[in-house]
Amino acid sequence: MVWDTASTPNKLFRRSRRQLTVWYTGVMAVVLGLSGLGVYEAIAHAHRVTADRELKSVAETVHNALEKTLTTNGQINGVSPNLLPNLCVAGEPCRVPFERSRGHHQGTLYRGSYYFRVLSPEQDLIATAGVYPEGLPAANPNDSWQTVWDAAGNEYRQIALPLYDPNQQAQLGTLLVGRSFSDFATYLTMIRWIILLSLPITMGLIAAASWWLAGLALKPVQVSYRKIQQFTADAAHELRTPLTALQATAESVMRLPEISDANAREMLQVTTRQNQRLTTLVSDLLLLSRLDTQSPAKKTPCCLQDILSDIEEELAALAISNDVHLMLDQPQAPAIVVLGTEEHLYRLIFNLVSNALQHTPAGGKVSIRLRQTVRKTFPEGEKHQAVVTVEDTGIGIAPADQTKIFDRFYRVEKDRSRQSGGSGLGLSIALAIALAHGGDIQVQSQVGQGSTFIVTLSAS
Repeated sequence: MVWDTASTPNKLFRRSRRQLTVWYTGVMAVVLGLSGLGVYEAIAHAHRVTADRELKSVAETVHNALEKTLTTNGQINGVSPNLLPNLCVAGEPCRVPFERSRGHHQGTLYRGSYYFRVLSPEQDLIATAGVYPEGLPAANPNDSWQTVWDAAGNEYRQIALPLYDPNQQAQLGTLLVGRSFSDFATYLTMIRWIILLSLPITMGLIAAASWWLAGLALKPVQVSYRKIQQFTADAAHELRTPLTALQATAESVMRLPEISDANAREMLQVTTRQNQRLTTLVSDLLLLSRLDTQSPAKKTPCCLQDILSDIEEELAALAISNDVHLMLDQPQAPAIVVLGTEEHLYRLIFNLVSNALQHTPAGGKVSIRLRQTVRKTFPEGEKHQAVVTVEDTGIGIAPADQTKIFDRFYRVEKDRSRQSGGSGLGLSIALAIALAHGGDIQVQSQVGQGSTFIVTLSAS
């Protein structure tokens, strides 16, 4: 998309494009930021829940075994070495720190960095097992779940389970089971870095995509703006010509000391002619405005045979004066009826035929044909269409002009159109009327071989 920075309108569009890009990117940054935060929290929560579930499972396994072996005097008898292979009873020499033996299989409780502490009812240490983190604060056995940190700042998660005598239901102590969350913290750190590094890359891609999308969004607006500019300039030019003629006529009359009846009549004729030109131009502009902005009027059945017959009769004199043979080919029956506004449909065909007569040299021919066709559509089934063809043997239209002839105020031959009184709105009005009636106009032409305009309307 090309943006001309030399003109003020295009600077405005560039500024609007930048603003849209900033807004798109900003909104997406907020959305992605919140989404990234949500994903991070979801991952962290899932890992916490999984770790707590695993910790609780390990603690309950050891708790069930200890309740059967812990005596009332604080002695632990008969604990399986596979369950607590590094059990250290208070007052006895122990291996510190805990070391995994080579024969320690992967299905034991020590796959994580677990530590076990057995406390008496008075909170005295009875035994320890597993790893031996240093600097952990004293645990509160009244809190089932706790998060603590050692002297090095490593996070640990622990659970406290009371130990009871199965026979007397008296509390024999408390089992503290905890594990290091260092691997969990490392994993979350990696996730954070992934999110933080991917966010600017993603935002760069979004900014580029936003710039492209903003250009696409503003392109129709820019095209419409340019059309409005062109339309305003053309309308001002068309209005200036008759106004200039009126002003020149008035000034010439004012400079004459006396004016004869013949001169006065001639001046009035010029004034009337230019006034008629202004009236026609304003009426055409108002018609186009109504067709563009207003909802279509109530449609009534219109017989195309009657409309085409009236047009042939009205334009017969123009065809004779131009030495052009005007021919009408239409079926007498059955009647081809179109729902629409008869005045507008008349104007549609009239503009096409008069345009053909004006651009066909002497000795040429203009043909008007009316046919009804059936087109198979889905899901409606068969659909009747009225096809009006206006064909001439005139000068033809160049391929480069065929895409522009329906533009407002566009003329293929500007000088000839001005001499004939045309404003360049006839084909624009015809296309607007066809579209308002659910139809379309197609043009087929070759330079020097004439033109064919095909009007398609929905027939009832």
